[in-house]
Amino acid sequence: MFVISGVATDNRAIGELAGLAVGATVLLNVLFAGPISGASMNPARSLGPAIVAHRYESIWVYIVGPICGTVAGAWAYNLIRFTDKPLREITKSGSFLKNLARNNAR
Repeated sequence: MFVISGVATDNRAIGELAGLAVGATVLLNVLFAGPISGASMNPARSLGPAIVAHRYESIWVYIVGPICGTVAGAWAYNLIRFTDKPLREITKSGSFLKNLARNNAR
């Protein structure tokens, strides 16, 4: 949710690459969470087979987890997004960028 908020709703983000950022996030989730939990990112995908198989133990994790993660991600994103300035204006004062620009100008 954090990445989706960053690339899809922020007017400072690069719109053309939003799909790539979201896709890379899903890929990383599948690669790292897949071996542990099956990488279930959709509560409906976990709930359907559990109902059919009548196996309800630990199903709450797959329902509560994504909801809490979404709320926490959206809250954290809004908490750290403290300025409406474009990224170029924020990073103009960065000394490492000034040094990089000087080195590239030579």
